[in-house]
Amino acid sequence: MTPLEERLKAALDARAQTYEAGQNAWLSVRARTPLPPRRGRWLLAAIPVAVIALFVPVLLNGGLGRNSAADPGTLQRQLMAGLTPIGEPVLLDGLKLWFAKGRLGNPQFCALSSGGREPVGSCAAVYLMGPGTYEGSVAGKDAATVLDYGLTRPETTQVRAVTGDGRQLAGTVHRVPGAPGAIWSVSFAAAEQVTKVEFLDSAQQVLGDMPRSMLMGRSRKAKPAGLPYEMAGGLALRPYQVPNDTQPGATDLEVIWTRAGKEVGSMALKDAYLWKGGGADNPWPVHVQAEDGVVFGAARPDVARIVWTIEGRELTLTPRPDPWGLKLGLFALTADARSEERRYTLVAYDARGTEIWRNEPPPEKESGDYGERISDKVVVAGTEDFSFGPVEVWFTKNREGTMLCSSGGVEPDGSRSSGCSTAELDRRFSSRSTRTSYLPEPGAELAYGVLPPGIEAVTAVTVDGTPIHAQILKAKGAPAAVWAVRYPANVKIAAFSYREKGRELDRISVWDHSCWQTPRQEGTGRRLPGGVSAHLQAPMCLHFWKDGKMLPGSFERLPGTKLRAILGREQPVQWNQYKDTWYGFALPGTARIEGGSKSGRVAAETVPDPWGHGVAMFAAPVPEGVAKKGLNWPDLAFTGYDAAGKVLWRWDRAGLS
Repeated sequence: MTPLEERLKAALDARAQTYEAGQNAWLSVRARTPLPPRRGRWLLAAIPVAVIALFVPVLLNGGLGRNSAADPGTLQRQLMAGLTPIGEPVLLDGLKLWFAKGRLGNPQFCALSSGGREPVGSCAAVYLMGPGTYEGSVAGKDAATVLDYGLTRPETTQVRAVTGDGRQLAGTVHRVPGAPGAIWSVSFAAAEQVTKVEFLDSAQQVLGDMPRSMLMGRSRKAKPAGLPYEMAGGLALRPYQVPNDTQPGATDLEVIWTRAGKEVGSMALKDAYLWKGGGADNPWPVHVQAEDGVVFGAARPDVARIVWTIEGRELTLTPRPDPWGLKLGLFALTADARSEERRYTLVAYDARGTEIWRNEPPPEKESGDYGERISDKVVVAGTEDFSFGPVEVWFTKNREGTMLCSSGGVEPDGSRSSGCSTAELDRRFSSRSTRTSYLPEPGAELAYGVLPPGIEAVTAVTVDGTPIHAQILKAKGAPAAVWAVRYPANVKIAAFSYREKGRELDRISVWDHSCWQTPRQEGTGRRLPGGVSAHLQAPMCLHFWKDGKMLPGSFERLPGTKLRAILGREQPVQWNQYKDTWYGFALPGTARIEGGSKSGRVAAETVPDPWGHGVAMFAAPVPEGVAKKGLNWPDLAFTGYDAAGKVLWRWDRAGLS
């Protein structure tokens, strides 16, 4: 059977299962959907129910069938209920892509495809982490071409697909004024074996890449075990024999849901996992997920109806027998799933209307699953205007240890931000968490963390060198103080500095790694012995190059400061070694540096830096023993000499620093 024939059969199967809901729809379903006979024990991997709160059904046909929005305009209006568009949409051969924002200003990415038998669309929260995201893939009208699309960071200027044999296929970056990111698209022949998409900046440097397997992770190496089955909301479901992760050569049967060419869910058909969600004493007979406005899943064959209740509102899901004889009840329903509430009740009924299973939310606890609160809550001043604000912080304790918790701000999906993370009380650098408010515009970010021992002050530094000082919060019963700093959402933070009592040098924690992720050999730099050259790169990096390649180490400093600012009595020299070369810079006045560890000794003559940063640059070869074993051992020590050969400084505990 050809792919076209498979798709036609799947469409006819889905159409045959379609019905229009009336006042007696449930009675009609129950009358014509007898309980399937039990032939044996089939298995399905139980995946936790997706936590979705408010469902406003757009389709009332109860399951596998066509979308009631027969034209793209109607569907778009339904998708945009409660949303405000950002800029103009991007139109791509039957595909409309656009940005929007929710009532709390939270960003949404929307897609509407009108190239199939019915329009399919969705709006979902924007999560831009890493170089970009895959949002979907659609076939061209002639099925000979494929269009992949997704989101990328604002600094991306070019995108390209890369094939398995290394060929590059140019794509397009679409900019939308006011949007949190850009849209990318790449069109290519369906026969092309595209392996990844690369994102580039204005200097042609690769910012990062995204493997195409992100679209079809599990089915990519799997063998189809049945025909695809089309469902409501543009979903397609198909069984596969998927390679076993632990037993080479073995396979496991799974069903995998896809939408717009992207995998959105899977269930492993294996006895060890079948309906095991909730534990052995409370097995779940249903599997429910939500994906961008479509609620879907499967149920045990004895489940004839599922009611999902949230804050008094009900969503009814009606399973239908699967077409492959796997003893599964399948359902899909287009619905608005863009609300903030997180608590729900899920009830399953048999064909006689008898309740056979119920799952209700546990009683709310102040700290949820994060343990018992051990400190008072402290309000972070200046966050009163945050959505769900003001932000509060406190400590809890559980079996895993001490946790730092917070509440306030909003997630990209419009829900209230809250949660806890491990409080690392003895680290030199504090791990950081953030809370966001999109309103009032341009929005604001709050970074916070445990104040490390001995730290007197914490400062956020923007990419243009502007310092923003953190406030220090102390709560009764807390095992440590908490630092917190607010900054505008459209301001990029480059680094945090920690002022430690008794130290000359601040400890620097870098956030913006762009200048070493995309290194460029800018300007003429400073030529050094051994074919090495040193180059400054904005906003805060120093790179050493040799034979056209960047050597390890970026020697980052705070924006707006000079290299001299990261040298002091605690560390009079910044250095690195790569194979047979060592290089770096030292305190001003240093004419020669000598060092040694158990692997051998090294030495280098210095030259002044050409940028007025007040440091002495060096590069030199290392002996063979050092090249093989490395210089950085616990017994490493350095000595700096002035031009007259007099000792200028010593660093006796330089090893593994």
